[in-house]
Amino acid sequence: MEIKGAVLNFFRSLKCVIEEKDGTFIIKHISEKIESYFGIKSGVKISFDRDKSPIEALFIDENSDLLRKIKDYLKNSSSKTLIKLDFDLPKDIMSKIRLRNCSLSKIEKKHENNYFSRFSFLTSLRALNKTDQISNEIYVHEGKVVKGDLSNYKVSEGNVKEASTEHLERDYAVARDTLKNMLKDKISEFGAELNEKLNKETERIDLHYNQVLKEFNTNKNKLLERIKEAEANNEQEKLKKLKESFSQMFSEKEEKKITNERDVVVGNEKSKYSLDIDNKLINTTVIYYPIFKIQVTLNEAGFSKDFELVYNPLTEEMSQIQCDSCKTQLDQINVCRGGHICCSSCLHLCNECGKRYCRQCFSGICDSCGKLVCKNCARKCSDCGKLNCKNCMRKVGKTGIEKCSSCVVYCPICSSIVDKKQLVRAGDGRMVCRNCSFNSKSK
Repeated sequence: MEIKGAVLNFFRSLKCVIEEKDGTFIIKHISEKIESYFGIKSGVKISFDRDKSPIEALFIDENSDLLRKIKDYLKNSSSKTLIKLDFDLPKDIMSKIRLRNCSLSKIEKKHENNYFSRFSFLTSLRALNKTDQISNEIYVHEGKVVKGDLSNYKVSEGNVKEASTEHLERDYAVARDTLKNMLKDKISEFGAELNEKLNKETERIDLHYNQVLKEFNTNKNKLLERIKEAEANNEQEKLKKLKESFSQMFSEKEEKKITNERDVVVGNEKSKYSLDIDNKLINTTVIYYPIFKIQVTLNEAGFSKDFELVYNPLTEEMSQIQCDSCKTQLDQINVCRGGHICCSSCLHLCNECGKRYCRQCFSGICDSCGKLVCKNCARKCSDCGKLNCKNCMRKVGKTGIEKCSSCVVYCPICSSIVDKKQLVRAGDGRMVCRNCSFNSKSK
């Protein structure tokens, strides 16, 4: 990048404003502390293209003094930043709620903060006196990596009293693992380049020591031939000297020295070509924004329903409202007389009282007349236990006990409502109430 990205991200992490003009970058809003440390002034111009760099701009490459100072600064510091995204609750927020049979009577608004984190990493890959630097920014929200771009939002400096950092440790673990995956290709590319160079150097070393061993064995064989000649000619003095030379110059120990030296040289070369990876967390940013909670009260014919809506201004999403009966998501809201939110399919008219209720508020169908009745209008016969509407129930005599029309009859003499089980046969054969039966016998 990699230098360009690293330098620009460094100044961004310091809350500097960066403007670009014709490939030259102007760094503004540099703090006095940073000006003093780096020996630059706010408004300094920097360039990464030597051919296009203006005279007044600082040209930055891997050998520049500014880059060296940035590296030193990062080694000794890791900053933490608080940023607040400013949102207002849209004035037309309630237009997102379509009311059908009810009206809005009250709205109360409050909010709580939601958080995500930004981690700025500077990775240095070092080998063979060469360093590549890679800058990465990772945004984490609710345990997941998300795309981050704050350029389109109204941003202000956060207040430490408003913000929480409880999520940082979890978010950092996610960012750290993500960084490993992001660097895999670059590390593999860098490693492959090193391996190619190492293999060439190892081949050169092997070739050299193979030649040394070859010469060693050639000279060894020549000396053995001379020893054989001396033995054949019975030249004892010469033979003794040759054997001493052989022992000193061509023993297994001497041969082992050569192979050991080769292994040491190869090992040193491998160490030289090893890749050193340093991941530096240069900035942690806690970003927070309000989640609006709207307490809503709906009225319908004197009955009210309170519920809460949650609005996320970042995603511009409102929490879904479900029908209390069938749990489907609602695009239109009804409120039944029982205080339940429901869809139009679940809202029905009670045929007894004429009021609208949802399925949760209905008891069922009257066994006598077949009408749909709500819980307020439903009655249970004490005799047969069947469900009936109020209109199909009858009060028995002076007791006031209600029973369904199927379980009572009118006395043919006094016309009072009596329990079928309490009828007796009169002298004329008719089924009458006990009082009328007693009176007829008295006469």
